[in-house]
Amino acid sequence: MIDTIARTRDMNLHLNSGGSALHILKSITFAINPGEVVSVVGPSGSGKTSLLMVLGGLEKASDGVVAIGGTNLAGLDEDQLADMRRQNIGILFQNFHLIPSMTALENVALALEIAFDDLPVEEIMARAKAALAEVGLAQRETHLPSALSGGEQQRVGLARAIVTRPRLLLADEPTGNLDQETAASAIDLLFALARRNNMAVLLITHDNNLAKRADRRMRMNRGELQELEATVS
Repeated sequence: MIDTIARTRDMNLHLNSGGSALHILKSITFAINPGEVVSVVGPSGSGKTSLLMVLGGLEKASDGVVAIGGTNLAGLDEDQLADMRRQNIGILFQNFHLIPSMTALENVALALEIAFDDLPVEEIMARAKAALAEVGLAQRETHLPSALSGGEQQRVGLARAIVTRPRLLLADEPTGNLDQETAASAIDLLFALARRNNMAVLLITHDNNLAKRADRRMRMNRGELQELEATVS
């Protein structure tokens, strides 16, 4: 039997806004397995990013079950949630969020320094170099973000997200700032890495053509998550 990386059951999220409670996520039941790419589409404000935040332990569900690697997040304090993220989760952002004063290699290495405070510097640098090579940027290690194209910056962001060897990658509109050709290349790489590393990927996107390439496709609408027809990657 395949171990489920992440799952929710009857999960709800309520947030307060202007003194009134908003029901953001409504009875979400969801699961994702190793090596599986699941896309989530839906209009802005439908709850897609909120789902990602809850699965990443960055937002606590109001009720229901949220489990990562078999651990129910409801019982974890902030330090334990941080440990859970370090051990299980990588996050790929739309806006890259690279540190401008750091080289590509230093940006990737920083993720390891934060995640593992006992790793020797030599191992940190070796793993950061390997991650950059895996995304095709071995020759760009010493370049600052300002000297990299948008697609190269996204690849640095991907290297940073996978360098800790996460079991689950949460990708929030990862191609939103890229042109069509560069976006296609970035997604090809993302899918290949998921297969090679047996890494589950939750892909938030507005692009239906991109979403259809996933193993499973889901739609979020007004806080409700619905599985769509099976797709072939």
